[in-house]
This record gives sequence, structure tokens and C-alpha cells, in this order.
Amino acid sequence: MIRPACAGEEAQVAALINAINSLDGLPPTRPMTAEIVRRDLLGPEPKALLRVAEWDRALVGFATAGFVYDAERQADALMLLDLYVEPAARRRGFARGLMAALARDAKRHGAGCLWWGVDEGDDEALVFYRSIGARSEGLFSGEIVEGVALDRLAELA
Repeated sequence: MIRPACAGEEAQVAALINAINSLDGLPPTRPMTAEIVRRDLLGPEPKALLRVAEWDRALVGFATAGFVYDAERQADALMLLDLYVEPAARRRGFARGLMAALARDAKRHGAGCLWWGVDEGDDEALVFYRSIGARSEGLFSGEIVEGVALDRLAELA
């Protein structure tokens, strides 16, 4: 079952987020907690959409996404931030269901596309994304400014 997360599931969602943020073999530098999930994703003003995959009364996957404006399409875009399904639950349709739920959310909001980046070398993800109709935008490199670099850049304004 794919659905929005509910109050009381904060710890399960935090564990899933920590799992995706540990895929490189290292623990997350900033571990997710139930309190942060409650505040940022399940509170009265969530910072992102949160959809979960439930199997046998346990959460086995999640997706987060947020709306941004896409000037190329002159419409909002729903940007997928994270998509994760526990290894034991993969190949059962949960990732497809999570993406379908986000696509429905995008359409309901009037978004022109569902957009995301893919980690370099994640061939399993690329095969899945092609199977749901995604295409590459061509050469693309995700870039980020954070921490001290963000502070320094902001000081230039």
C-alpha cells in the first residue's frame, strides 16, 4: 500500500531516511530522528511531500518530494528528493507505486513534470527509471553549496 505517512510512524520513517543516507556504507553525518520527521514532514506545515510504502503492517519504503518552479516549462515541477525501498522489499512494485503516487500529486497540483537526479553509477536505479518512462536530460551534474561555503556566498549579497 502506498499512502501519506501518519502520526505515530515518525521512528519508522526516520529509520528509512537513515538507511538511504547510509548507502555509501557510512552512517549519516546528520542522523534523522523521529522528532525531526514529526516537525518537518508530518507537522502542520510540512517542508516536503512524504509518501510511504507499507507491507505487512511495516513501512518498507518512502519518497519525499517538493514543488519548485520550472521556467523551461512555465509550470511547477515536483522534484523527487529521495526514493528508497528496503532491499528485502524490492521488486514488489513499491518504488513504482511511490513514483506513481508522486506523479498523481504532480498532476493534481498542475505541475509540468516530475524531476530528479540520479547518483552516478546507480545502474539499478537507472534501469528502474527507464522502466517507468523516464529519460535522461543529458549530461548533468548535481551541485551543492552548504555549510561554510553557503555562509561565504550569502555574505556576498
